[in-house]
Amino acid sequence: MELDALRPPRWLRWLAVAVVAGGIFYASVLDSPSSGLPSLGPLGVFGIDKWLHAFAYAALAGALAAALAPGRTPAVVAALAALLSVGYGVGIEFVQAPLAQRHFSVADMVADGAGAFVAVLAWRLCVGFVGRRSSERAEEREV
Repeated sequence: MELDALRPPRWLRWLAVAVVAGGIFYASVLDSPSSGLPSLGPLGVFGIDKWLHAFAYAALAGALAAALAPGRTPAVVAALAALLSVGYGVGIEFVQAPLAQRHFSVADMVADGAGAFVAVLAWRLCVGFVGRRSSERAEEREV
């Protein structure tokens, strides 16, 4: 099976990017901060808000990687998806700075970057695995 056969149409991939980015914007700027969340996240290491940042920006980076993939090398896609995701996160922090219920946080930007990095790394590994499997099958058919 070709990798292109698994890929949704271009408009749907970019719609996914817009939905994820819009959800992040809504939760980060328009929605009031949730006070009902537990203070610590999984493993009790970081606050739940940092985990939410990481998961949100992992979703954005993943959606961007899927949207940017056609016609680009996997390394370029991973770099672009990570840079665009982190850039969006930095921009959101600057939008939050003057808001009364929000605040500017470098720690949030680090969590955004960590989530984006993990997502593009996972995406890159999956694409490499699927690509290898596809080329192995093509070689088997030729023999």
